Amino acid sequence: MDHVLVILGLAATYAVFLLISPTMACGSCARHRGPCPRCKGTGRRFRLGARLVHRGAVQARRRGKRR
Repeated sequence: MDHVLVILGLAATYAVFLLISPTMACGSCARHRGPCPRCKGTGRRFRLGARLVHRGAVQARRRGKRR
């Protein structure tokens, strides 16, 4: 049971981290001439799960405004 609580705590911490800092630097930009195919020339890439966490936060905010 303790392991489950630790995993849930780590998942919650990572979700908060993704809300604060959803992007990271693109590591493959230096190897390409012109626009990078991964980041499309922006130099930033979204972290794993960042879009899902952001969509969930926006959806929760919209539901809260309705009530």
